[in-house]
Amino acid sequence: MLPSLTRREMLLALIGACAIVREGHAAATWPAEQAVGNLLWHADFSLEPHQQLLEEVAQLGFDIAAMLELPPQEEKVHLFLFSRKEVYEAYMKQYFPKVPARRALFIKARGPGMVFAYRSFDFEIDVRHEATHAILHTMTSHVPLWLDEGLAEYFEVPRDRRASDNPHHPVMIEQVRQRQAPRLEQLEALEDLQSMGRDEYREAWGWVHFLMHGPPLATAELRKFLVRDSSEESLPLSRLLRQRLPALDPMFLAHFAENAR
Repeated sequence: MLPSLTRREMLLALIGACAIVREGHAAATWPAEQAVGNLLWHADFSLEPHQQLLEEVAQLGFDIAAMLELPPQEEKVHLFLFSRKEVYEAYMKQYFPKVPARRALFIKARGPGMVFAYRSFDFEIDVRHEATHAILHTMTSHVPLWLDEGLAEYFEVPRDRRASDNPHHPVMIEQVRQRQAPRLEQLEALEDLQSMGRDEYREAWGWVHFLMHGPPLATAELRKFLVRDSSEESLPLSRLLRQRLPALDPMFLAHFAENAR
């Protein structure tokens, strides 16, 4: 999750980011450090038991670029991992005192993107989720909140489960059985993380799943939306989709009805 910061908070975050990255590069600052491609891992515990996770997250960059037709990741991303919740919270409070307390975070000021997480029950999910944010933001800056979170929800599960075995899937199928298509425009109106609850995360995931695995025209619009030039008129994705797919909501319902068979 990428928190919305005020100018003062952003300055504090930038100062903290510079200090953290310096520490991350300093010899012997972290008990375990490892570079995997453009991902720089720093942990206060051994990374050896987590090599599969490191490889999965490295693969995320290739998968995101391939599925969304984005340029390959070139910018570095730092991942800071903690063994205990209280150590993580103390560290975040020291460097980012104004950032809302969350189980895991992606933060990007003017330097490289940074992921912070501790070994909770959902540790691997958290790391994949926040790493998706970090990697995606090295490839494009055109990611509204709902889409940013929907993509992170999509990529947070292991690779072989993304298309058909996300925990959101059965709930969305039940919602579709009731002929309820989540309104994309309502998701687009959300401006901060505090306005996103469980339903909003599920609905954002649902639209991402439709855009990734539904009609090819929808996938094409998503890809064009993510790489549009910053000087282009910033039409919301919902309007672009409805121009190309007038029956967008019935198509969404049909997509998940088909997935339920």
